[in-house]
Amino acid sequence: MGPAAFAALLRECRLAAGWSQDELADRSGVSARSISALEKGGRRPRMSSVLRLAEALGVDPDTRTRWLTAAREPELQPGEATDGPTAAPGGAPARPAGPPRTSAPPKQLPLAIRHFTGRTRELRALAELLPDGAPGCGAVVISAIAGTAGVGKTTLAVHFAHRVAEHFPDGQLFADLRGFDPARAPVAAADVARAFLDALGVPALRVPADPDGQLALLRSRLAGTRTLIVLDNVREAEQVRPLLPGSDSCLVLVTSRNRLPALIALDGAVPLPLDVLSPAEARELFARRLGADLVAAQQDAADELIELCARLPLALNIAAARAADRPCTPLAVWAAELRDSGVRLDLLSAGDSHADVRVVLSWSYRALAPQAARLFRLLGLHPGPHLSAAAAASLAGLPLAKTRALLEDLHRAHLITSPEHGRYTFHDLLRAYAAEQAAALEPRPEQDAATLRMLDHYLHTAHRAACLAYADDVSWQSFDLAPPTAGAAPEELADRQRALAWYREEQPVLERVVDAALRAEADVHAWQLVGAQVPYLLKSGLWQQWERASGTALAAAERLGDLGRQAHAHRWLGQVHRSQDRQPLAQRELRLALELFEALGDRPREGRTRLDLAIAHGEVRADAEAVAESRRALELFRALGDPSGQALALNSIGWYLAQQGELREALPQCRLALDLAREAGNLPGQSSIWDSIGFIHHHLGEYREALPAYRESLRLRRAIGDYFLQADIHTHLGDTHLALGDPEAARADWVRGLAILEDLQHRDADAVRVRLARLED
Repeated sequence: MGPAAFAALLRECRLAAGWSQDELADRSGVSARSISALEKGGRRPRMSSVLRLAEALGVDPDTRTRWLTAAREPELQPGEATDGPTAAPGGAPARPAGPPRTSAPPKQLPLAIRHFTGRTRELRALAELLPDGAPGCGAVVISAIAGTAGVGKTTLAVHFAHRVAEHFPDGQLFADLRGFDPARAPVAAADVARAFLDALGVPALRVPADPDGQLALLRSRLAGTRTLIVLDNVREAEQVRPLLPGSDSCLVLVTSRNRLPALIALDGAVPLPLDVLSPAEARELFARRLGADLVAAQQDAADELIELCARLPLALNIAAARAADRPCTPLAVWAAELRDSGVRLDLLSAGDSHADVRVVLSWSYRALAPQAARLFRLLGLHPGPHLSAAAAASLAGLPLAKTRALLEDLHRAHLITSPEHGRYTFHDLLRAYAAEQAAALEPRPEQDAATLRMLDHYLHTAHRAACLAYADDVSWQSFDLAPPTAGAAPEELADRQRALAWYREEQPVLERVVDAALRAEADVHAWQLVGAQVPYLLKSGLWQQWERASGTALAAAERLGDLGRQAHAHRWLGQVHRSQDRQPLAQRELRLALELFEALGDRPREGRTRLDLAIAHGEVRADAEAVAESRRALELFRALGDPSGQALALNSIGWYLAQQGELREALPQCRLALDLAREAGNLPGQSSIWDSIGFIHHHLGEYREALPAYRESLRLRRAIGDYFLQADIHTHLGDTHLALGDPEAARADWVRGLAILEDLQHRDADAVRVRLARLED
């Protein structure tokens, strides 16, 4: 393979097309002189030239792959080896060395449009960004594709991304930033970063809680990799600037309805304005969708229809789909209907009274059977960004099997899309059109009933998920729910694994549903939806989502005038502030919660909140205040006869006494806590208490008593799967082994603990490295 092989392939395809070198030059933009040199095999071609020539000749994907392979590979000289990494010009490795992967590279690109048409100039401009097939120009390559809604920005970006995906072996990332969603604010950069880190296989516990830390980790993870990133529907430069990698081996494609001048001026993005299709391109699109013979036979009607659609790709594709569904109906009929219609979708207009997407959408909508049309309207009441077939069934109040069939009808009519199996979504204009139809045709009681069924679907499913996933977690307490309204069918979750998977899949939807409940003044649903998510958000480290949800829960509780629910919301806010090291805010919210629980006589929650306050005091080294709060909690739990609560309070007292150096006073507290935790069957509590006991013995110099305590704590942590705290116990074990004069045993435990901390990218890893370094001195 090499230039000679490519020369033969090029000449063969050109001759098969019946073109001279000059004709191919005119069609491809590659000079006739260059084509002549390439066909002689005298030099290696530029990848941009290969792509232009392949596009002009219309070669199929397999042939294009053969061309790229032949053009990339050098001619082998006698005696040359064929294995080993390919070197780029100058001897540099063809692929930069990135961080080792722990999972398969993400491939998030949506499905490419099979009938993609035209855009030759734009594809050529994009190809010129990658002169050798991949980045490497000294700065990250960014293209800003801008144009009006429906003009095909995403389609172009995805089409080109698929064409060059093979040059980005470390993955292809895709995110819709919802910059122009009429119902929701744009997606924050940190939320995109969090999703990308998940896709790149970064464990949740390794992800920092703060947005800046998440963005920094993403940039670190992308450094030295060949990754393609598509950021779709961007509103402004600031929304994506923090996501831009610093590596010159990455490609970023940004689409927006705005021109993004700041991204162009400050970040070096290459602007690519996208206009409507040319008449020839639009005609070719119709020919591909409807058949070249049909379009040629009805040329005048096809041309009028194209102009009435303003040559806007979204409108053209919907019109073509409608016409293809009724091949016996002349195109002139569709043109006359569009020409005469007085309905307008003001959100999308090309400036011509005939070019209105609402009219085109109405064609597909009016062709639906009554039940499918009703489902389409009701889908406009769903907040998005996607929904499952089960959620759609509850929304419509229909059996699941029937709903699936109707969803497939809508999918075939191009009124919804299905980016992944079993999930459905809208283009934002389709969502607006569906909502308009619901407002116009569904009586208000019917709209309210559908919204209630939707809220009950998510509420009862989320509550079931929490009960399955967190049944053995003392921090989760289920609450009473009213029965679901008639027609709502919550999902049946079989086990903990399915419950956690449901949470992961639905978390973006739950966030919107909570907001929708608050807007609908369904305040009880809004609060309960948050309560059913709190354990998942806490365990997953989704601090920003937890904070937003807790704020919504507080607003709903205040509008209800429900002091108990307000107290819970204040406590949730206090916990999330504490987790993000905002201790003054944490103490303020926890104090508010405590006052309300006291006023309501809710003594169990009062006790739990006092323990939260004790931890907040401990975070700022106010150990005496932590002991005092823990003692108050103990008194409450004793009065209530709550052994698990007493165990937690006694361990808290013992721990903070030990932090003050009162070791002899601390030990009996922890031993009594252990007895009570055993009585209550609280395994996480027992593990924490054994760790406290080991810590106290160690600092008393009773190292041989400390070892078995730490080992039992470690055994329990492994049994319950608490990964992070195993590292803490290994560190303690290593300290005790060293104190006993056994440095090799200390090294072994520290190495085990360090492996966990490095896997989590935890800041405590540095302290363990210092310990190991001292062993070498």
